[in-house]
Order: sequence, then C-alpha cells, then structure tokens
Amino acid sequence: MTLRWIGLYCMLLGLLSCSTMPKSPTAQHSKKTGVTSESSTRIYVGLKTPPMPKGHETEIGYLLGPEDKDKYAIEVVNFGSKKIVWMERLLYHDEKGRAHWKIIAALPPQILPAGYQFSGGNCLNENRPQPEIVAIFKTEKRKNLTQVHKAWKADPQKATFEPLPLKGIQCNREGLSH
Repeated sequence: MTLRWIGLYCMLLGLLSCSTMPKSPTAQHSKKTGVTSESSTRIYVGLKTPPMPKGHETEIGYLLGPEDKDKYAIEVVNFGSKKIVWMERLLYHDEKGRAHWKIIAALPPQILPAGYQFSGGNCLNENRPQPEIVAIFKTEKRKNLTQVHKAWKADPQKATFEPLPLKGIQCNREGLSH
C-alpha cells in the first residue's frame, strides 16, 4: 500500500513539473543581474491593450516611424519595482477614438540601478536620430544623456529588440519622465 502512495506522489510531482501554466514576470528573477529571464516576456507577447495588465502602469510611450504606415509604439511600463519595455502594433481605434494595441515583443523586466532611467524616442546613435532606440541612462542634469547602462533597437518587422553596443548612443533629456 505504501508503495502505491509513493508511486502516486511521484506521478503527481512529474505532472506538476510539466505544467504549461505561464509563469509570472517575477518568477524567474535573478538577484545578481536585476532582470528576469527571456522566457518571462512570453506572457506579454500577444496581449492586447487596453486594458493594461493588473499592476502595470505606463511611464512613457511613443510612436515609431511615419504616420502613414503601420503604426508601432514603444511603451515603458512600471510593474512594482521593475520596468518592462514592450513594442506594440496598432490594431484599431474604437468608437471613442481610443487606440487598441497588440504587444509583439517585450524586453525582460529590468530593475534599474539607483539614479538611472529609461529613455526612448529621442535617442541618437553616432549623432543620427534613431527613435527605435530605447536605453537605460544615468540621470544627469545635462541636455544630452551619455552615460548608457544598456540599449536596444526595436525592429517592428522582426518583432524583436536587438541589444546595441553602447558607444555613440545618447538621448536628449527633454520629454523624460524624471
């Protein structure tokens, strides 16, 4: 009889370990790096907004590219002590004129070092404007922020964020949330 219970227990553990339930954004957080693993971003990709997921609040958002083409946007979202960046594609405007979006890519949630913030839509790479760049910069009391912690380039066609080398990237301080 005891062997049956042990066998049943082992089978139950095996089933639980194979569960396909999505994990929360905080489930795979690394204290060492301050980020959550890539797999946690899957819970965002495919979501449609509004409404925002519970506990999430937009910090900054901006459109990418010309107005006459497909509309894509970048949004930096606060979720507790973390920041999440996602890229969205415009689906439609409702009868009230409110935009409805589908998230097509997301960066792993980030915990920013003290004195750092996200910037995007106003960044340059080698002195060329590139609104598709989103970066983490040290907050400075200068017009141009140059102390880059991390940077990515949004690619709407591939639905990805590509990491960028930090040399030559700067952002204009105007329009930042802090």
